[in-house]
Amino acid sequence: MNKQFFNSKINIKLNEILEVLDIPLNEFLSINNDVNIDKIFINDFVPFKDLKENSLSFLNNTQYDFNKIFSGLCILEKKNANILSKNIIKIPFERPKLGFSKILDFYFSKILKDNVSVHPTAIIDDTAVIGKNVNIGPYSYIEKGVVIGDNTYIAERVSILQNCMIGKNCVIYPGVIIECSFLEDRVEVSANSVLGKAGFGFVPNDFKTSLMPHIGGLLIGEGTHIGSNCTIDRGFIENTVIGKSVMIDNQVHIGHNCVIEDLCILAGKVGLSGSVNLKKKVTLAGDVSIKDNVTIGANSIIAGASKVFNTFPENSLIGGNPAQNLSDWKKIIASQKLNLKKRKFKTNDN
Repeated sequence: MNKQFFNSKINIKLNEILEVLDIPLNEFLSINNDVNIDKIFINDFVPFKDLKENSLSFLNNTQYDFNKIFSGLCILEKKNANILSKNIIKIPFERPKLGFSKILDFYFSKILKDNVSVHPTAIIDDTAVIGKNVNIGPYSYIEKGVVIGDNTYIAERVSILQNCMIGKNCVIYPGVIIECSFLEDRVEVSANSVLGKAGFGFVPNDFKTSLMPHIGGLLIGEGTHIGSNCTIDRGFIENTVIGKSVMIDNQVHIGHNCVIEDLCILAGKVGLSGSVNLKKKVTLAGDVSIKDNVTIGANSIIAGASKVFNTFPENSLIGGNPAQNLSDWKKIIASQKLNLKKRKFKTNDN
């Protein structure tokens, strides 16, 4: 753990860890003999290879060389408890990396809210409704009619424009601009992202061409994360909609009237043209581009750098440029390689 940037509570007791992970004491003791949880504490969070006394890590890779690790505390699946040295304290959890993440979140996510206040340089319209325990950082600008829910953290130089609504327990990082948007609870928006601006819609008219007015909004569901330097346009007439628990990486663009359903994942540099519809649990790898008015069925996965021009059904594995069913794409690539070898062989014979 880099103590230059992140400082945690010193000497976290083991019983606190068990409480955060909701692990019954009898389950813990079933794989740890003669352990007095009141006398065991943690003062560091480390990768498994650096596990040592009074430090906490997690075990996902059962192919690791375990002979070098003799002490510390480790979150792991119960079935793997016998792999580790008897001197290592084992904390049973079905998904070890998730458990470790929960611990980090519990002890470090509160860093932002240690000194909640409204900075004197913030500009807040008298008609804005600000909930309890809300932080508003330096030079942030809150326009009229804005509603901000309880326990939300707004960093410095954030602009939230007229009549926007921000839910409870949201985190808005520096430089974010929000317009014509409704954010549900627990939405996180990273630095310098722009939400709810007008989309790129126009009717060509020679030298008089201009963008069409966009009178829709942007709706963002509960628990969604938006990375840094993202742009999400509001709708033309209807709304752009981002569902619940959607994970959006840095530098992603989402055009007007897109509908991104719950639990989708969009990696860095994804670009969606207008009116794209991603059904539930669609995963887009990095640098994927999707043409306007395309629908991707639920549970589909699109390989990195794919260029998608057509609609695909649910459970599709998609890749290539132009994108197609991934198995077909692999066959085409294999066929091209084979043909190339044949041509080289014929050239050498001649």
